[in-house]
Amino acid sequence: MNHEKLDSILEKTFRTEPGYRLSDGFAQKVTSRIVAKNQWMTDLYEYIYLSVLILFLIGVVAGTYYLVNKEVLLQIFKFISGNALQVAMVALILNFILFADRVLLRLLFRSLPQYLQRMGEKVDIQ
Repeated sequence: MNHEKLDSILEKTFRTEPGYRLSDGFAQKVTSRIVAKNQWMTDLYEYIYLSVLILFLIGVVAGTYYLVNKEVLLQIFKFISGNALQVAMVALILNFILFADRVLLRLLFRSLPQYLQRMGEKVDIQ
């Protein structure tokens, strides 16, 4: 394609109006969706990071008790093995509370203002 023909096509394109219009808040909607998706992943990674950190700290405490007083650690393991179901339930409940705090509630409160704005109510959350 020669330059004159390309120039005429470009000039015609710049002079004519497009057949459609984007909404006024199009760019804001697109960026808010991208930010929300990235924030969801960031919240999930933070939850995983905190879970691993808690398990590491429990391991450090168990190792310290093992070095200082093995009898205390053996009594703790005996208690855990004797009450395995109750200990597992408490651990699952605490894990769910951490997950809800770090991921689910943040997701809920990020989407709540958008829902209220769609209903016609103005909400300013900073």
